[in-house]
Amino acid sequence: MDDQRTDGGRDDDRASPIPPSTAEDLTWDDTFDVVVVGLGAAGAAAALTAAEAGARVLVLERQGQGGGTSAMSGGILYLGGGTSTQLAAGYDDDPALMRRFLAAALGRPEDDPRLAAYCDGSVEHHDWLVAHGVPFRGEFWPEPGMEPPGTEGLVFTGGEDTAPYADTVRPVPRGHVPATPNAAGGFLMECLLGALAATSAQVRADARVRTLATDATGRVVGVTATVDGTPLAVRATAGVVLASGGWAYNDALVDAHVPEVNRVAWKLGTDADDGWGLRSCLALGARTESMHTAEVALPITPPRDVVRGVLVNGRGERFINEDTYFGHVGQAALMEQDGEVYLLFDEPRYLVNRVGMRATWVCGDWDELAEEVGLPPGSLRSTMTAYNEAAAHGEDPAFGKRADWLVPLDEPPFGAVDLRVGSTIYAGFPLGGVATDADGRVLRDDGDDGDAAVPGLFAVGRVAASLARERYCSGISLGEGTFFGRRAAAAALRS
Repeated sequence: MDDQRTDGGRDDDRASPIPPSTAEDLTWDDTFDVVVVGLGAAGAAAALTAAEAGARVLVLERQGQGGGTSAMSGGILYLGGGTSTQLAAGYDDDPALMRRFLAAALGRPEDDPRLAAYCDGSVEHHDWLVAHGVPFRGEFWPEPGMEPPGTEGLVFTGGEDTAPYADTVRPVPRGHVPATPNAAGGFLMECLLGALAATSAQVRADARVRTLATDATGRVVGVTATVDGTPLAVRATAGVVLASGGWAYNDALVDAHVPEVNRVAWKLGTDADDGWGLRSCLALGARTESMHTAEVALPITPPRDVVRGVLVNGRGERFINEDTYFGHVGQAALMEQDGEVYLLFDEPRYLVNRVGMRATWVCGDWDELAEEVGLPPGSLRSTMTAYNEAAAHGEDPAFGKRADWLVPLDEPPFGAVDLRVGSTIYAGFPLGGVATDADGRVLRDDGDDGDAAVPGLFAVGRVAASLARERYCSGISLGEGTFFGRRAAAAALRS
């Protein structure tokens, strides 16, 4: 079998389901209570929970060491409901308020069982992370969306303090950042892997899982793998937890479901995000959710002062409030505006942001700038006349941009930053995946919730469909991955 492929199939067949092995045809090399596939944050949380409950646990990690996409991330975890970190930073929160915001921001009903479980259990999960060596410093950092350069532990990460959410839900920051300077993903994984090393869980690296294994009843009872070139069949008496990553690096799957992601400059993930977990679940009749949805970040901030500029599309028209979370900006720019977007400034308000985005065109008036950029004649003059008149009164009737970021852009020269998808940084990944219940059980296409679960199979992290059904908030991936990783392991041991 070719070690460069997860299924041994043809290169042009990478979107197809991967059939399971038949347990009766296998000779088991070893038996564990729980087998966890993948050792990112979700897999580490699952393995920790199972091992600390006294289970015999095996973790099979494809790479040479644990970490995966989690270790490459900014390390933000979306937590709330009144954590000690929030309280120390001077912010009061509760689970109901958290759920109201996330329902609106993520496009998921407030009574969704997974969302309810996540919000109701968020404080306890925060404390579990702290108890397992993940420190948070109770100080707020005012630049939203990205991890702070210092050790501040709390940021806005989903547009909580901007329209349309702040109009109906009291803004509370919930982006919890582990206390280390700059990107904290690697540090988060160091903490979790250190805690896991103190348990009896066995970790096998350089382990390529090939198939799930099912018995005559359809229950998932183990996996087949290749470890250091040697075939291995491992039985799992309680369950298999898939934490093997998403499918951003499977171009065939992306093209079939959310082709816009194949246009971004930076796919968030590793080559292990090849869809193996998703495809293995599909072969068992798993239901999917939100396969057409993706997170697309366009990091126009920090600094937040940049949002005094104006974003326009290929028609020279505004399409969003510029002060919102840059993940919402990027998603709207790529998915709704076909990746043709420009950021306008006048001379006094011009800034170069953290990633070095600079003005591409500079002209003496808006009509000249429109011609230089290639926008419809008169479009920028019309857009900016309306914007400036309203901004002079501290108003944005079109999109609700906050008054403290509103200022007329009326002092030439005027400039435009080229934010087209082929010209600057867009970072993205699919949000869709396998449908699961509040305990991470994989749900089939032929029923609802627990009655339709695939016995013995759990999916967490990016194998599972994100809570972010329509839009994203930074920190949801690590937050939900670790949270549902724990719940999946506990549910497997109860089954």
